[in-house]
Amino acid sequence: MKTIRQLSSSAFLLLLLAHSQVSLAQTPLPECDQRPHFIDPPWVNAEFYCAELVIHDATGGELAFTSLAPAPDGSLYATRPLSGEVLRLTDSDDDGLPDAPEVVIRSLTLPNGLAYYDNALYISGGSNIYRWADAQLETLVDDLPAGEGFWTGGIAIGENERIYVGIGAACDACIQQGGERGTILSFALDGSDKQVVATGLRQPNDLMFHGGVLWTVDSARDDLPLDTNNDELNRVETGGHYGWPYCIGMGNTPDIAGDFDCEQAVPPALTFATHSNPLGITAYTGEAFPHLQGQLLVTLGGTSNEAVLNGFTLVTIDFDEAGQPTEPHIILPEVPGRSPQWSGITLQKMHYQASGFWQHHPFDVAVSREGWIYVSLGGGTIWALRPR
Repeated sequence: MKTIRQLSSSAFLLLLLAHSQVSLAQTPLPECDQRPHFIDPPWVNAEFYCAELVIHDATGGELAFTSLAPAPDGSLYATRPLSGEVLRLTDSDDDGLPDAPEVVIRSLTLPNGLAYYDNALYISGGSNIYRWADAQLETLVDDLPAGEGFWTGGIAIGENERIYVGIGAACDACIQQGGERGTILSFALDGSDKQVVATGLRQPNDLMFHGGVLWTVDSARDDLPLDTNNDELNRVETGGHYGWPYCIGMGNTPDIAGDFDCEQAVPPALTFATHSNPLGITAYTGEAFPHLQGQLLVTLGGTSNEAVLNGFTLVTIDFDEAGQPTEPHIILPEVPGRSPQWSGITLQKMHYQASGFWQHHPFDVAVSREGWIYVSLGGGTIWALRPR
């Protein structure tokens, strides 16, 4: 049997790292209401979750943390698009939560998507895809379709070691004249070999891989009624057209007249209430919440300038035996049980009574190495869901 003295220095370091990670995972957390950053509200299911404040930094304004990306070392990266910055948050008080922000990248163009892959941070913004590694910034692509219309959306790295990026449409509801707006594009890791993966998307705010499948979210045009279900979760198929601006909804109902057959459009895998505004998506692959294993997490950013507050939630989406996504379940803020003491409490009332996200929009969701769930919202706030 080998002893530690006989191990190589590299093997010894790996052993120490593994031991530290196991120790971290096994360290019990204090009772929820005894933790220094415990917050109540928002309301959550206390059987599973403890809601905690990671950071509140109003200096970045409403769009302080639009996209999140955890790193294997426990730090958390976040975009600040209007100032062109990427921040790294580290744990300053040894409670496991990254709470101390430091600007590590400056002078970017509208950074709005993050993906951490193979010791490098990939950033999408404006007409650019950047890679940041070893404290060095490299521009991989500088000619993404950009300009008027929706911002460049999320970014993801596939198992095929290609970059995928969402490109917003040039308008709310119009027939575009050529170009590659309203698409998902793909590149080799060095930024070469551009390919058009999917078209007919209005606002692919975020995208991610789960089970070898690329998923993206999309939102409906601004003037559709709130009592419909036209915001989308899409399973991305290579070469697929997803209907915008000609067709909407699960049935690909014709919407704007044009030279397109709506029967040829790929229908959404799932729909949300119109103007729920899905903004962030990730898969839960952690161990802290076993009941969420394999489910998707989606932030619904919420309506703007409307009395009806569609969205403003974090939802989970499970899959049936056929692999189809099932009805979303709200976990933040979660409406309490139906016992008499909670009668009459609705999601709308919770928001208006400051027990939910409103008036700020939830932007992105991410899962840490420990399986904790981070949610960013407007006004420079990040919340965490950790085990009870």
